Order: sequence, then structure tokens, then C-alpha cells
Amino acid sequence: MSTLRIFVFLICFSFLFSCDSEPSDNISDPVVGLTPSDPDDPNAVVGPMDATTTIPYPSIPDKEYTIELDRWDIPNNRTEPEKTTDNLQAAIDWAVGEGYGIIRLPEGHYLVGKYGNDIYQAGIELKNDMAFMLDKNAVIEMAPNDKWNYCAIAVTEKVNVLISGGTIVGDRDNHTYTPRQNDGSTVHDEGHLICIQNESEYVTVENMVLGKANGDAILLVGQKGEGSSVKHIVIRNNNMTDNRRQGVSIVGGVDVLIEDNEIHHTKGTSPQFGIDVESLRYTSADITIRSNYFHHNRGGDIVNTDGKNVIVEENILTQGEGSEYLDGPLVYWKRGDLTIRNNDITMLSVSANNWNGIIMYSNDQPKTNPATTYIYENTCNNCGFYMYKGADLEIKNNYLKNGHLAFKEMENLTLENNRVEHPNRCWAYRFLEVSGKATGNTYNGEAFDIPLTNQPWDGCWIR
Repeated sequence: MSTLRIFVFLICFSFLFSCDSEPSDNISDPVVGLTPSDPDDPNAVVGPMDATTTIPYPSIPDKEYTIELDRWDIPNNRTEPEKTTDNLQAAIDWAVGEGYGIIRLPEGHYLVGKYGNDIYQAGIELKNDMAFMLDKNAVIEMAPNDKWNYCAIAVTEKVNVLISGGTIVGDRDNHTYTPRQNDGSTVHDEGHLICIQNESEYVTVENMVLGKANGDAILLVGQKGEGSSVKHIVIRNNNMTDNRRQGVSIVGGVDVLIEDNEIHHTKGTSPQFGIDVESLRYTSADITIRSNYFHHNRGGDIVNTDGKNVIVEENILTQGEGSEYLDGPLVYWKRGDLTIRNNDITMLSVSANNWNGIIMYSNDQPKTNPATTYIYENTCNNCGFYMYKGADLEIKNNYLKNGHLAFKEMENLTLENNRVEHPNRCWAYRFLEVSGKATGNTYNGEAFDIPLTNQPWDGCWIR
């Protein structure tokens, strides 16, 4: 496992736990309970981000404007969400119109949210060629509402946008779950903190705390018809915590980099993963998930249902004390293709999928994706790998401590130089109707012969 790049910041969450003014009448509780990172955890990202930001897109003018709260009559004491939304939007629109590229939001607690339509609560809309820079002590909070959807900050059909610093908070603790008219559902899982959508391109989100969304911390969605996607997206060095559905959902994203984030305590409504690649009718490809720290995510840490050329490398995926996985740390479907390398995976208790740190979900349909999936040089602590009803898989140089390798109805499997430690020999390596080749694998430090050929073979399958 390569060393995870570690970012430790000394600013605490204390500013979230108090407010100089009384909250407005329509808010029942102050914003408390964001789960801060543990400062004693060497992998943690701690508190609001306090990092230097470099403007990544040359088209953003270097002319700076700090929003003048008095001039624009913008409350920063967690009151009057409609007024705050309208006036903050007016200030941004004016600044961009005047040629400012770097727009700074001073410290304070900004309550946003206004009527968008019957199912959508509107927040702030960003513009082309702008950097929205929040003070490290600035909080943007979505006001309590009863809408199925919201975006606290939206980047819609825009290019060259940076969002950096401060904290964005959702309304999950105070949300009203009004039944939907057509079916009575109260899931309300589309309330997001940052929405990057409608084929937006060149967008970076970094150095932020993103918590308590009713849906996702960040949603990427193509939303411009069959096969569409957002493109050239960077999500870096953020602390995503206590979000209800996902840390990041990729529903149509191409050329996406997610690195150096801490994504944790995702829990509330399915799927409850740290990162979910699930394109529906859009396109997801060329995605790198690197050097992130995942923990306490209820569904799991990473799931790839259909993304192409997805690289998952140098991450720490751990269940977390007091937490349980539903699906497991890393899940993928055979219609996706990916490389999984140099990750450290830890399970503490059994999930619905047994002790599987990496599992491939499948069905009875033939594999139509011609790509090979590569799983190299990972460490699995108290867990193993299980793949079934698929083909085209290379598993090399992995270390499974108290783990296993299990395969069912698999073709063209390559197993090389894997080390498995487990008290039960038959549990450690299991095969049912598997073809391929194997060499150099060991069981408890001794050579373990696996006679795979191009004909299906059964070996010590435990039903």
C-alpha cells in the first residue's frame, strides 16, 4: 500500500456549534453534530480547510472582489434564507458582469434556499469563468424545506469554475418529508450540496467541509440526453461527512479525478456509499479515485456499476469502529471495467455479502464488456475477493490476511503471486466452474497449486 497523502489541519469545528444570533423562527435547531475527523487519526482530514488554492483555469480573470455584505444587504447570521439567496446571487452576478473572476465570501453563516418549483428548492447558481472562494469560517447552509430536490450550490451548463474553502451544510436534520403526489414516496434523496450538471466542464471543488446533505455532498450528472456527461472534474482535499445518500455520485462524468478526500459517515438512504458510479442513461468513463480515506460508510465505500476505465488506487477503505457495511467496501458490476491497485481494505464484521472486501455483482446475462478488470497489490484485512458469472479478470500480488479468493462460473481468470492467510485451507481458495491460469500463489506462506486451464474446473467450493 502506497503511503496515503496526509492532510492535517488545525482548525476545529467549534464555529459550527454556536451562533452569535438567534436562529430564525422557521429553524428548529442550530447546525450541530457534523462528525469531525479524529485529530489522532493519522489518515484524517480535520476541520474546515485552510489550504492554499491555485486558480486552475487560465480563463478565470485574476481580478478579485470580496462581497460587501452591507452594500448588498446580505445576512450572515443564519437568518432570512430567501433574502440571503437573492442578494448573494445578485452580488455574484454583478461581480462576474464587472469582470471579476475571483469572488470571495467573507466569514459568517449564510442560510440559503428559495422556491424553485414544486419539487425543487433553489440555492446559489455560479457562472462561467469564476472562482467562488469561501472564507475558512464561512458556512453556507440550506434552509429546512420539504422539497425532493435541492442544490445549495449549482454549476449548470458552465465551464471553468472553482469552488474552494469553507463549509456547506444540508438540511437533513430538519427536513420535512412531504409525500410525492404521484406515488406517495417520501424518500427525498436528491438534496445535494454541490450539483455539477448539464454537461458542465472544467470544474474543481477543493478544500471544503461538505456535510448533512439530504442526498449527496457532490452530484455529477450529465442531464443533457442519452450519453451526456460532465467533463474534466476535480474533487480534491474535501471532508465529506454525515451525508444521507452518498459522498459523491457520478451519474454521467468523463475525466473525473477524486483524490485526497476524507469521505465518511454516509448513512440514511440507499445506496449509502462514499462514491457511487452509476450512469443510468448517461456516460461515465476515465475516472480516477486516488488517495482517499473512507470510513463509517453504511452501504460501502466505492461502487462502480457501469463506469469504463475507472482507476481505484492508493485508498484506505475501512469499516470503522461501531459501523457495519451493508454491501461491503468495494463493489462493482461486470458491465463496468476498472483497475483496483494498492488499496488497503479492512473489515471488522460480516456484511450481507459475507467477508468480501471486493465483490463483483453479476447476473445470468453474458458479459458483453470486452475489457479486463485488473486487481493488483491490494491488502485485504479480515476480508477476501469474490467474483461470479463473469470473465476477463487479472488478480495479482494481493495480500489477503484472514481472507480468501473465491470464484464461481468465471472465464479467463488469471491468478498470480497472491498471498492468502486463513485458518481453513478450503475456505482460502474456492472455485466452481472456473477457467484460466494460476501461478505463484501461496496459502499461509506455502506454495498452493491451483490447476486452472481453459476448461472449467471445480476446487474446494463451499456452498
